[in-house]
Amino acid sequence: MSSPPDDDFDVKNGIIDAETPPHTELAALYKQSFAYYTFRVRLPSTLATIAASLVKDKDELLATYGADAGADIERNAAAVTQLREDILNNGPLLAFEGKDPDTQMWNAFLEKLPKEKRSYFTACWLYSECYMYRKISAIFQATPRLSAFDYFREQKQTAAKLSVDAMLAVAKATRQNERDSGTFRQLIKLNLWGNRCDLSITSGKQVKPTGNAFDQVTDLEPKLLIDGTAAIWQAIDGASGDGIVDIIFDNAGYEVYTDLILAEYIIDKGLAAKVRFNAKAIPWFISDVMAHDYHWTLQFLADHPDPVLSELGKKWQRFTAEGKFELSPLEQFWTSPYEFYRMREEKPALYARLQEAELIIFKGDLNYRKLLGDFSWPSTESFATCLRGFRPTNLCTLRTVKADLICGLGQGVAEQLFAKDKEWMLTGEYGVIQFASK
Repeated sequence: MSSPPDDDFDVKNGIIDAETPPHTELAALYKQSFAYYTFRVRLPSTLATIAASLVKDKDELLATYGADAGADIERNAAAVTQLREDILNNGPLLAFEGKDPDTQMWNAFLEKLPKEKRSYFTACWLYSECYMYRKISAIFQATPRLSAFDYFREQKQTAAKLSVDAMLAVAKATRQNERDSGTFRQLIKLNLWGNRCDLSITSGKQVKPTGNAFDQVTDLEPKLLIDGTAAIWQAIDGASGDGIVDIIFDNAGYEVYTDLILAEYIIDKGLAAKVRFNAKAIPWFISDVMAHDYHWTLQFLADHPDPVLSELGKKWQRFTAEGKFELSPLEQFWTSPYEFYRMREEKPALYARLQEAELIIFKGDLNYRKLLGDFSWPSTESFATCLRGFRPTNLCTLRTVKADLICGLGQGVAEQLFAKDKEWMLTGEYGVIQFASK
């Protein structure tokens, strides 16, 4: 993790050449943080890719959206390039214009930020990064022809196509299984490690899952730093079986496939009557699942020439038609800057809906960041403390570690890991499964 040296930028913007201090918001203000690297390297790279793909795919876009889309393509490529410049110059987080459903929520949030924390490098990392993805959406929403265009769709679909071998192996290994804690543990861990294929971490470069997924679950056991699977099983196995499990999606491609494998097991084994999936309302962090990605994935499987995958796709489409699988109504809160402990106040209806569930499964690194807040908690702080009162029902988080925050570790564990590899928190090599009861 090395950022381009730019002493002028650092001096001009008051960048502090240090790690994030304890009990402080994570921010790109600290040069030795992953947030600084994110805003100096990763996000500018993501934006350059979007601008370049608009130029590269121009003919295809004109064929789909009409000849009049040419002006939109040029305007959006220029606006995305300008956004990249704004970030590289630590520009301000300005209010949004337009009439999108979440404009008011975002602007109220920005208005409450202290004035000295309203730029990309001075604001809390979570807020700035979410703002950037909302800003890209605003650029496209403002154009007549491309407002419905998902500029990450092709990358997400490519990720799924690259995963077919792994998908097939998992399907064959899960067609006949038992309702017991051992099988559930395997599927939860399969689902956890599916989170390693994350395009936002690689700025969109594809990661192909390889090898036998269940062998990997065993091989990766030493990398699982916290394993709350037994408590999750107890919560769901002890429930009536006619309840709801909510899954808060993270990535499309192979990961959402493993979400669906876990959801299928929950329904087939009578652990719940319904699994609700919570998708993103706008293109988000490159690979996050939107409603159309869910439907595309099921159709991609149903149309697959291999009968095992085809049957699986059709079965999941049937589950969706029957209401056993349900896409929750689009919810702007998931693409807001808010941490989850603020949900009860900011979106009480969503909090109340989550209270209906027997269990909520939060997937991936960004959901973990929103559960904890981008805050430098001591690594040994308890998960329950870090949730800051966010306890709508039993909840768990399945997260491969891709950002420099964590909680719930034993004494000395973080220090041992840092001694082995100073970037252990950034690679997705380690995982946590954490649980909090209602």
